[in-house]
Amino acid sequence: SKCLENTRIRIQASILDHLEERKHRFVWLRGSPGTGKTAISMSIASALKKQGRLAASFFWDKNRKGEGLASIEHFPSTLARQLALFNVEYEGLLVSQLRQTSAL
Repeated sequence: SKCLENTRIRIQASILDHLEERKHRFVWLRGSPGTGKTAISMSIASALKKQGRLAASFFWDKNRKGEGLASIEHFPSTLARQLALFNVEYEGLLVSQLRQTSAL
């Protein structure tokens, strides 16, 4: 779930400003349990997606074992798929690599 409307505005603006610079591609959000890290992350991901700037996102809860595509075992393929959907050139390179027998 995202942040409630008009909450955590300053931290969201700070993170979005940080990501404006080309050299800042990743954000590591940390804090005590229950402080809203997931809500902030989901809000940032939603804002970036609306702007067409979100290549991929992923979230894990260390207290719950992910199942299916949410599992850590599927993280590489899930990330690759999200990146391929975001960028056609990357998609072509990925498909080309996967078609090579040595890549598997």
